[in-house]
Amino acid sequence: MPSHVRLSARPTAGLAAYLVLATTATLGTVVAGSGQAVAAGTATGGKQTAQHGTPATSGSKAATSTAAKTQSKAAAKPASKAAAKPAAKPAAKAATTTAAKTVSYPDTLDGWIAEARAVLAANGDHVPSAESIKARAMTESSGNPDAENHWDSNESLYGGTYGLLQTIKPTFAQWALPGHTDIMDPVDSIISGVRYANDRYGSFETIAYTKAGY
Repeated sequence: MPSHVRLSARPTAGLAAYLVLATTATLGTVVAGSGQAVAAGTATGGKQTAQHGTPATSGSKAATSTAAKTQSKAAAKPASKAAAKPAAKPAAKAATTTAAKTVSYPDTLDGWIAEARAVLAANGDHVPSAESIKARAMTESSGNPDAENHWDSNESLYGGTYGLLQTIKPTFAQWALPGHTDIMDPVDSIISGVRYANDRYGSFETIAYTKAGY
């Protein structure tokens, strides 16, 4: 009986030792496997984090680039408009000057009167009718722009009267406009004569049809 017990006890102790060893080995395998899984999960998570971080950086660069381009375009537009505006004014002035130069008048009594009336209007003077100017020109010089008078009292006082509307030199000089200072030019003679009569008589028409001097 005691020998039977001893025989049974040895295998039992060996079995227990075997079970302990087997359990320890299994637990080590499980722990090692878990460690590998955790390491793998950590590495995978890191990669995913890095992957998710990359588009965010690219998106930031794209947004910055887009904002810079928008600001650049917004700044460029007013500059281009500001640069365009100054160039437009000389063109408009040139067009006006060209249009003025294209106006021509015939070298006749009617043409001289028409041109003089245009100059007077541009200067803001009272502009008498063409008929009234023509009537006075015919009375003074018979429509001759080269006429000179050296036989009346104006000769001794002022050296005579000259031109289409027969003005004396001091009167002509006082009422001539800049650019129209030739007493023998029919247009200039009309301009000065009309401005003088407007001032002295209230209007040129007052003396336009009289036969006496003015």
